[in-house]
Amino acid sequence: MTSSSSDLQIIAAQAVQLSRFDRLELIAILQAFDQAETEMAKKASDRRKQKEEALNRRGIRGGKGSFEDKYIRGYGPYRYLRYWYGRTHKSVYLGKVKKSDLES
Repeated sequence: MTSSSSDLQIIAAQAVQLSRFDRLELIAILQAFDQAETEMAKKASDRRKQKEEALNRRGIRGGKGSFEDKYIRGYGPYRYLRYWYGRTHKSVYLGKVKKSDLES
């Protein structure tokens, strides 16, 4: 939200009418507001940076993701997509591998 210079002049004229004690409290309020707003913006920026880093994370071998074929109790192979999301290594089941996929 932006204020025009006439709004600021009105606020300043009203502030002049306050006692010294009230003006000092008003200054403290405005400083606290500014500090809280700055901190909130910093946290939002940090969150954006963390999300960007998570999306660009690369695996141990340098890639973002890989396929992994697994045999479970002698059946399979079943294909999984393994990928990094944030600090977590996740997987998604893609289905049973077809014979044609194994030969290539």
